[in-house]
Amino acid sequence: MEKRVEVNILNQPFVFIGQDEERIKRLAKFVDEKVNHVINDYGIVNTLNAVIMAMMELTDEYLEFREQAERFEVKALKIFRKVEEFEVPCDVRDKW
Repeated sequence: MEKRVEVNILNQPFVFIGQDEERIKRLAKFVDEKVNHVINDYGIVNTLNAVIMAMMELTDEYLEFREQAERFEVKALKIFRKVEEFEVPCDVRDKW
């Protein structure tokens, strides 16, 4: 069942609708912390600029994780191919 979840981001109230109230609260807390981090670290006063800078940082992190996952996938596929090529005597294979 969808719930109405009230959160604060940058001391502004927001209402989200969703099934997982705790997840929505965690997400809102994360966004609030990230934007406040940008405001404090860069001295940005304009809220829109702070949100855009926070999005830039989050996007950079996301793209780095995605690239790491793609590299991991390539390595994993190489390992799987090597395992598939590995010759096992028939009598040993039957015991698996």
